[in-house]
Amino acid sequence: MNRIFSCGLVAVACLCIALPANAHYLWISVDREPASSAGTNIYFEEAPRPGDGSYMDHFLGKSDVWIRTIETPNPTSILAEEVKQGDDRWMRTELPSAEEYSVDAYGKFGVYAYGQTKVLLHYYARALSVASHDAMHELGRAEQMDLDLVPHDEGDQFEFTLLWQGEPVADRMVFVRGANGYRKNIKTDASGRIELQRPSMGDLTLRSSVEFSTPGEEAGERYEKARHNITLVLPKNAPADGP
Repeated sequence: MNRIFSCGLVAVACLCIALPANAHYLWISVDREPASSAGTNIYFEEAPRPGDGSYMDHFLGKSDVWIRTIETPNPTSILAEEVKQGDDRWMRTELPSAEEYSVDAYGKFGVYAYGQTKVLLHYYARALSVASHDAMHELGRAEQMDLDLVPHDEGDQFEFTLLWQGEPVADRMVFVRGANGYRKNIKTDASGRIELQRPSMGDLTLRSSVEFSTPGEEAGERYEKARHNITLVLPKNAPADGP
């Protein structure tokens, strides 16, 4: 995947850039109400909500966004448009027509300097809304993305597998956040998996990353490493029962 991401979804996607005082990530979330602002929004902010969009130019007009449903599991990529509202700025694309869906996005930020080390940054984001175990099984894997965080549910447990180009990634931290201050930081096991109890309420957000010491050149600028970041938003209607 070598195209830069630039899609305007009402899905919230947050890219992971370690700026001097904060970190940005790509986030996706789908809002159906109110009708005046319904859509799939994409944010590049510290959290899955609107911000000043100061780094959005790295993605506008150069992105991949996909909306997958049970009926359309292999859609073509679409682009998002810029949205401005007061001091806030983000991207937006159409709403998924189905109630169960996965909105997936990819974007390449470019080269960023962490002190003396220059890193090529890639961002991946997902928003997965499913109401059944079968739907999670069908839509849980975003095969078109190099980096993926794949959910699986069984009873009151969630399991997530971090994949790089289809292979599990061990010993990487996954940061999990939820309602009422819910926080878990868990390393993937030898099979690339983490397990956690299903929160009793609210959305669940996860983020992780992989990094490679593979020097190269991007747009005429040399870099020493490549870092790939992913976020996943699971709305509160995720399935409550196992198979």
